Amino acid sequence: MWSTILGHQKPIEQLRKALATRRLPNAYLFSGLSGIGKKLVATTFVSALFCPKSPDVCGSCISCSKIRNRSHPDVFFIEPKTEKILIEQVRDLKQNLQFHPLEGAIKIAVIDDADAMTEAAANSLLKILEEPPQSTHFILITAFTHRILPTIRSRCQKIVFAPLPEEDVTQYLIGQRGFDQRQALRIAQISQGSIGSVAELDPEFIDDVMSRFTRLLGNANAADIIAVSEAWAQEGDRVPLVFDLLMCFYRDLLCYRSTGIRVGFLSAAEPSLQGDGSAIMGTGRVSIKKLENAITSIARARDALFTTANKQLLFEQLLFTLTSSSV
Repeated sequence: MWSTILGHQKPIEQLRKALATRRLPNAYLFSGLSGIGKKLVATTFVSALFCPKSPDVCGSCISCSKIRNRSHPDVFFIEPKTEKILIEQVRDLKQNLQFHPLEGAIKIAVIDDADAMTEAAANSLLKILEEPPQSTHFILITAFTHRILPTIRSRCQKIVFAPLPEEDVTQYLIGQRGFDQRQALRIAQISQGSIGSVAELDPEFIDDVMSRFTRLLGNANAADIIAVSEAWAQEGDRVPLVFDLLMCFYRDLLCYRSTGIRVGFLSAAEPSLQGDGSAIMGTGRVSIKKLENAITSIARARDALFTTANKQLLFEQLLFTLTSSSV
C-alpha cells in the first residue's frame, strides 16, 4: 500500500524507519496543505503498525480491514463535529485510552484537522500528552500548524508534507480521473499540489473562463468586459478560482518569455495558445515587464476580493487593466 501513495517519499521513508525499529515518539504532527495526502499516509502508517507484513501493509488482513473500516479497538479516529473538535470528544478519547490494548501492543489516536480543536479540547489533549497512557501514541494532522497550541506542538515530532509536483498531479488526473492531457495540465497547475482540491475543479468551467478571457484579449470592448465581469461575479465560491486561472495564464506566458519553455496553457496540448501568446495578446511579442505588471494586478485584485463587496466592479477594473496596452 505504501507504493500506491503519490509522492511524499521523505516522510514515508522516515515513518518506515520508525516501523523497522519500533521506536515511535509519543506524538507526531503531520503538517502540510489540505488534500495532499497526510491522512492517507497516517492511515497507512497506522495499518503498518498492526499488519503482520509490517513495515509493509497487506491491506487484506483482519487488522488492515478493521482500521480501514474504523472498527479496530486499539485505533481511534477523531475529526471535527460541526466544524470543531469538542472537549467531549477528547474526554471520550482519554477514557478509551485508559484500557490496555486489546488486539495489539499499542493504542493509536489519529486526530484529523487538529487545528479545529476548541480551546477547551486543546487544553484537555495537552494534559493527556503531558502524561500519556502507557503504550499510546498520537498522530495530529493539520494544514494550519500555527493554530495548534505551542505547548502541543512542542510535544510532537514534526513531519512536514510538501505539495505534490505538478507532473505527479497531472499523471494522477490522466490515469485515475480519465482527464485528457490538456485538462490535466491546466488543473494540475492550479491545484497547488493538492489532490484533494482537484475534485473541486471543473474542466468545463476552466475552459469557459479561459475562452472568455482570451476572446477579450484578442478584441476587447467595454460592453464585453462588463458582461464577462458580471458573469464571473456571480460564480460564488468559484470566484477565487477565476483569479487563479488568470494568474496561471500570465505565469505561463512569463515562463515562456523568460525560458523558452512552454508549460500549462502554452503547452503543445493547447492549440489555441501555442507559441508565446502574442497572437491572442494582439501586441506582437509580449514584454516581460507587461507580464509582470499583469501578474501584480491580478494578485492585488485577488487580495481585495475578500474586502470588496462589489465583485463585478473588481473584475471590471482588472479586465480593463489587463486588456489595456499600458499594462
